[in-house]
Amino acid sequence: MPAVSNLSVRFRLSAAIAVLFGLIVLVSLIGMLVLARTELWMNVLHKDTLAEVSDALDLSRESADLATSAPFLHALFPPFQLEQEREKVLGNLDRLAALSAGDQELDLPVARLRFAIDDLTAALAPQAARQLELDAIDRDMVRLNQRLRRLAGDVALSLDEREVWSGLQQLTESAIGAGRANALIELGEFSRRYAKQRDALLPRLLPPHVETLAEIEQAKSRSENLFVLKHRNLAAQLDAENALFRIRQEASRVSTFAEAKVAQAEMRLSQARAETSSNLEFAKNAFLALTAASLLVAITSSLYVSRYVARNLQLIAAAMRRLAAGNHRTDLPRGPVSEDEIGQLYAAFHVFRESARKLERRTRQIGHQNALFSRVFRNIKDGVAIASANGWIEAENDNLRQLLRLHPAEEGARARVQDLIAQSRFSRRTSASEHGGFEEYADPAGNVLELRRSPLPNGEEVWLLSETTERKKVEHRLEEIRRVEALGKVSGEVAHDFGNILSSISGNLHLLEGADADKARHLHTRIRSALDLGVSLIERLLAFARKQHLEPQVTDIGMLVEGMADLLEIAVPSAVSMTFDVPTEPVLVKVDPGQLESAVLNLCVNAGQAIGGAGCIDVVVTGGDEATLSVRDNGSGMSPEVLRHATEPFYSNRDDGSGTGLGLSMVDGFVHQSGGRLTLSSRTEQPNRGTTVTLRFPALADEAAPAGNMSQPGCALVVDDDPAYLASASGSLERMGFFVIRAASFGEGRAQLQAQAQLDLVLSDLKLDNGASGWEILQLGHKLFPECRLVLMSTRETPRIPKALENAPRLEILTKPVAEARMQKLFMRS
Repeated sequence: MPAVSNLSVRFRLSAAIAVLFGLIVLVSLIGMLVLARTELWMNVLHKDTLAEVSDALDLSRESADLATSAPFLHALFPPFQLEQEREKVLGNLDRLAALSAGDQELDLPVARLRFAIDDLTAALAPQAARQLELDAIDRDMVRLNQRLRRLAGDVALSLDEREVWSGLQQLTESAIGAGRANALIELGEFSRRYAKQRDALLPRLLPPHVETLAEIEQAKSRSENLFVLKHRNLAAQLDAENALFRIRQEASRVSTFAEAKVAQAEMRLSQARAETSSNLEFAKNAFLALTAASLLVAITSSLYVSRYVARNLQLIAAAMRRLAAGNHRTDLPRGPVSEDEIGQLYAAFHVFRESARKLERRTRQIGHQNALFSRVFRNIKDGVAIASANGWIEAENDNLRQLLRLHPAEEGARARVQDLIAQSRFSRRTSASEHGGFEEYADPAGNVLELRRSPLPNGEEVWLLSETTERKKVEHRLEEIRRVEALGKVSGEVAHDFGNILSSISGNLHLLEGADADKARHLHTRIRSALDLGVSLIERLLAFARKQHLEPQVTDIGMLVEGMADLLEIAVPSAVSMTFDVPTEPVLVKVDPGQLESAVLNLCVNAGQAIGGAGCIDVVVTGGDEATLSVRDNGSGMSPEVLRHATEPFYSNRDDGSGTGLGLSMVDGFVHQSGGRLTLSSRTEQPNRGTTVTLRFPALADEAAPAGNMSQPGCALVVDDDPAYLASASGSLERMGFFVIRAASFGEGRAQLQAQAQLDLVLSDLKLDNGASGWEILQLGHKLFPECRLVLMSTRETPRIPKALENAPRLEILTKPVAEARMQKLFMRS
């Protein structure tokens, strides 16, 4: 036994581990044999069953692709596009037929799908030509309608002639309604109305009227009668929808067949699982036997460990705990006299105790400092994080993730502040440059956070996250109170006006009870006037609320203003002169021309009333990237207070109280409902006294500018952290002739801006790396190169423009993805 006692603990435990290792090797061999048999079975299963499942899934996917792509045929009218999409759909059908070649159950659904696709294309093929013909008839009818409206309103003609002209105008309106009908019943109603109106007019026609009626009939029957053409158009749409229903039905049957195939494969997989379980049961029994042998070895080893190793380790551990608790006078009982590891631990304890006594004093000092910092770090209400120079969070308090509504951090997990924000439901509203040095974030529940970032001298950063939800709620409540006050004002004014109207109607109805025939006609006229006033008030309220019915169409606003020149000159006082500045090329926008005429007339009348005496009104139309229509007068102007309330409903600044206060609010509502915006500027002192009202509308894309209008390209900087968008935008600019400098990050973009001597174009994405904003790039570019063109790209709705760039003369905003043709029109036009 003395020889055994001199053996080291390491040797004794190594011998026990070697025995256990042998047993583990035996267990592994048994496991490998079982797994080899299982693998052989799984290979067979993969070859047969999984291949069948894959075919079934491919069949289901092709069926879904066919059902998804077929409806695109319904939306394509040009023949070449229809044919291209038909080839794609037939390609999907051919792949579907190839996958189902061995299944007779799918032969009938595939054949029905092919017939349905042929029926769909046959119904849609003539639609493009029909629609072109209908559009041509519509344009002719609109042109005739406008001419007949002017003739019907010509006071120089007799009343009978004007009534005939008005009847012809109604005839064109019936034809226009038929051309724009969306159902066969609606088409039939317009057809009957047209025939009835025409028959009623024939006995009253004079030679000029007969010629105009002939024009209407000629326009109605170009290559084919309007009503027949529209009937075929609507019938073809019904046929196409029937074919689409059949395609979806047969595709559903194919998908059902594929699901049945997958179910069969699942049954075979269940059988394989049962056999595998049997093999594993055998392996489990073998494992249990070998585990018993391993347990015997382990018990023997544990007795040695518990009697000698563990007992002495417990004594040492107890002494170490007392030492760790601050009892530096603790000691150990006499230990074993041996040279093994236990004896060495006894000697090391005494050395460690002496070192602990030396460190105690230093620990007290550091502990006091750490406790103070820890109390502040834990108890501050804001979320705090300390990040390294690489952005990784080195320390954070609990409030950081609580404010972001995230789960506590996992042990050992590393993250960046930007990553935590991305994981949360919060999204950034404003950047630091837009909001006084801090960023603002909000989640769908309405919670609002403010994020501040402070750099440290060693490159690290301190992030501070503050909860501002309650403050934002108070601000929102104050805004609601202001809106309620405005609504109360509108309700009071509307109630007052409608009270006057109802009082007028009630009084006249009372007088009507005992009035004779002549007096009754007069009272009826007064009642109709009151009703017309109420209808007018409702229309103006709808215009202010941006809910009025609009019929937008492509309109040349320059031509519209020129056509209104005579009317505008009559509408303003005779002492006021008018000038019109209209470009020779068309300025096209998509608006309701009647409402635009009413808006221009309203603005000119207001300008004439603001002048009061002799003066001038300038109407200016300009084109470009956006179409503008400006009405400028040299009247008395508006003070800043009046200008601030000018577009509010029922707000009037006229001294005589004659205004309704709905004029500018109606114009503002119409412009915003048409996708544009209204801007006001005014001065009450010389020079340049007066008011300018500008209507801005998005311009329609027209033909590419001629070569003579192209400006010489220059040097461009493109900043985007997405490599695909960076390459696409840079390539487009290089093909236009620009010398392009690329920057793949916010920091690289700033460095390139500061390194260049001259730049002609700065193009930046809105959302850059590490939470940076493209607005900051554009602000620096504007500061360094004031004449440089600035362009911002964004995949989402663009937030408000920062104050620093509101007056930038060459700022553009594009929505991703940006087509190269759009970039050519924007960047190369002089």
